[in-house]
Amino acid sequence: MIRSKGFPLSLSAAHLWRDDAPLKSHYAYQKAKAGDKDAALELVVDLAVTWVSGLRERLKPALVYVSPHAQEATGDNAIPQTLAAVCATLLEGDVDTGIVQSDRVYHTGADPMERMAARAQFFGKVLTRQIYRAFVV
Repeated sequence: MIRSKGFPLSLSAAHLWRDDAPLKSHYAYQKAKAGDKDAALELVVDLAVTWVSGLRERLKPALVYVSPHAQEATGDNAIPQTLAAVCATLLEGDVDTGIVQSDRVYHTGADPMERMAARAQFFGKVLTRQIYRAFVV
């Protein structure tokens, strides 16, 4: 399904980096991307806990953190689900890991324009706007 509504003008993005080099150079990254949940937790704790804790001032409690994710060539990527779970725990919310990529787009090494040209499709139940308030990628 194609998104039918844009983001509100009042939205301010929350991101940790503009470049993914610190993420990809972390010693646990490859294992976490291949599905190792312990490695994903190490990676998220090392790289994102301080950042997530800082979001407490911007986000209300009881939000639902969504972790749309894909099955990687090496297994299910454990990073999105782990990050969503850490956000839900630290920010007093809930997590939904039921939205999963339904096709293969081969984005490894792709630049932003290549990613836009070959967009991934997802399946899973999306709840109404009143329930989903936060989105974690």
